Amino acid sequence: MKFPGLQYESPQPFTFRQRLVLAVAPAPIAAVFKLLARTCRFEFRDRHYLEDVTARGRAIIPIWHECLGLGVFVFRHSNYHSLTSYSFDGELATRIINRFCIEAVRGSSSRGGSDALVNLAKALEYVTVGFTLDGPRGPRRIAKPGIAILAARTQTPVVPLAFAVDRCWRLRSWDRFPFPKPFARVLGACGPPIPPPRDDAPENVEQARREIEARLNDLQWGLEREVCGAPVFEPSDSP
Repeated sequence: MKFPGLQYESPQPFTFRQRLVLAVAPAPIAAVFKLLARTCRFEFRDRHYLEDVTARGRAIIPIWHECLGLGVFVFRHSNYHSLTSYSFDGELATRIINRFCIEAVRGSSSRGGSDALVNLAKALEYVTVGFTLDGPRGPRRIAKPGIAILAARTQTPVVPLAFAVDRCWRLRSWDRFPFPKPFARVLGACGPPIPPPRDDAPENVEQARREIEARLNDLQWGLEREVCGAPVFEPSDSP
């Protein structure tokens, strides 16, 4: 479901080749991911952290870019909203996640993220939103300040979300996006809510950004240690 006053379309023109890819690719990509995911053994823990917050209002869900596919699958048909850029990659991602009944508002990080934050703030008037902290182009698992600014301006709690998969194929993209192998084990979890900063003063935003990044990485590494035996990636590693 789309809500009034939100920017869902990209104003950017695309080449003929890009338009062809956008017309053809989203359906099979989404279908393959759904097929693989449906064979997997999913376990999801501590959903009550999110449910306790959403019972009283909205939540902001931070997730690393590489976990977006698993998050979209678990929360399919929720009508949660996410954010994608105006670019071709952003348009492709939008059309894929739309096939999971999740919407994406649009915004440009090249403009300082101002229009992105405005659209997300408007979306939070209606629905919980997901936010890829290291998107759209990394560095991997390093949080950008946008989520802390959004939380401060809307006074919305932040509920971390992470996933780990024991067997997968990983794309050669900056985020090493995983496609789970058939019958893989997928473990997901929410973390305890993080209160929003009291305001968007730079020092408060930076403190919140660091806390959200640390809490999400702790959650991510904990799941990976359990499922994979060790963290898959740490910020000290090269992307």
